[in-house]
This record gives sequence, C-alpha cells and structure tokens, in this order.
Amino acid sequence: MVDEEKLQKLKERIQTAKATNTPYQKTKKDNGAGFGFKISTEIIAALVVGVGIGLIVDKYLGTKPFGLIIFFIFGALAGFLNVYRVMRRIEKQ
Repeated sequence: MVDEEKLQKLKERIQTAKATNTPYQKTKKDNGAGFGFKISTEIIAALVVGVGIGLIVDKYLGTKPFGLIIFFIFGALAGFLNVYRVMRRIEKQ
C-alpha cells in the first residue's frame, strides 16, 4: 500500500515536471545572429590563414608581394567556398 502511494506521487511529480519544463524555442533573431556570426567567422578565418601563408612564402622565397596576393586570393576563395557549404547545409534543413 505504501509503495503504491509513493509510485502514484512520483507519477504526479513526473507529469508536473513534464508540463512545466518546455524546451527552448529558437527565434528568428537568434538564428539570424548566429548565422551572420558564423558566416563572418568563416570568411575572416580563411583570409587570415591565406595572408599568413602568403607572408611566410614571401619571406622564405623572396617573392615580396606575389605570395601575399596569390594566397590572399586563395583564402578569399576558400572562405566563400565554406560559406557556400554552410548555405547548402542550412538549405537542406
């Protein structure tokens, strides 16, 4: 008898907890801000890596502006490719 009462109270507590705890719903504003931050981070990171590699190539090979220019372009292309991949992934959802 005691176990049945405890079980019934536990069921009631579980139902109350399920009713009061609702999952967080993302809003359009949250999704847009996160999406914009992700896109800008992808582009900036790719450009920084490209410029860094270009400066290193110029230092060791003695090709002063050409390595920087070429790897800046490669970094920009890589950044836009990453943004394209993110857009396709979001489009599938």
